Amino acid sequence: MDIKLEPLLELCDVTKQFVDKTAISKLSIQLYPGMVVGLLGQNGAGKSTLMRCALGIIEPSSGKITTLGEPVQQLSSEAKTQIGYVPQQPFGYEGFSISRALELHRSFYPEWDKELEREWLQRFDLDTKQQVQRLSVGQRQSLALIMAMAYRPKLLILDEPVASLDPIARRAFMSDLFELAIESGSAVLFSSHITSDLERVASHLALMREGELVLFKEMDSVREEVKLLTLADGEVLEADIRVLNRLGNKVLVDNFCAAQYPDIKSESMNLEQLFMALHQ
Repeated sequence: MDIKLEPLLELCDVTKQFVDKTAISKLSIQLYPGMVVGLLGQNGAGKSTLMRCALGIIEPSSGKITTLGEPVQQLSSEAKTQIGYVPQQPFGYEGFSISRALELHRSFYPEWDKELEREWLQRFDLDTKQQVQRLSVGQRQSLALIMAMAYRPKLLILDEPVASLDPIARRAFMSDLFELAIESGSAVLFSSHITSDLERVASHLALMREGELVLFKEMDSVREEVKLLTLADGEVLEADIRVLNRLGNKVLVDNFCAAQYPDIKSESMNLEQLFMALHQ
């Protein structure tokens, strides 16, 4: 008998309206155990607002959000201990040493993995005697990542988590992130402007533009089905091909199969090229 997995995070038709703009428009997305979803979009596209809505930090104007099987505005204490979050600009614990900050933070999470904590303190080269307020931006971000992940949360939401890390630490962390999701049956949603990181570890791509979810699909399908086409004069696309952007005779499309349309010139793209083609 097949066991049906329940989503760890589900947004259904979510809209968030601020006074001067619509930050998210009718957005629907589901994250299941083992998924690592890379969230890509320009500044102001709605990525951080999506994450804060998913965590219940801000309330959507309309739509429904379920986090770990519970309505996000009514999360139980147990559910909250299974969610990890790293905002763009962490965080408190000024006046504490790293050791004391971790001790206090650890006390809230019964499933804390001290071995994982120790490994990542070594990896990020953090001295537990250091005072939090004296840490560099990158060191603070490293500590925030340890605090968010050492209890192996079921849902992990990371807003630009590695922007301040050096390339070696960033690559090691992103590799760990994927393994953690697979091992723990967690779902991860992380935003990044570093497209190579998304390509390296994300199982799925969520691409936002002006508050809308333009694309949400497995990375392998993105590589196979999202193409930049060059159309001849008068050439018309079939209805099953989804147009994402047009620039003259250049058309960015989804759901394209080169074998079905051998006469159409198509180009594959990496994520950076796809991002540029979407926003030209």
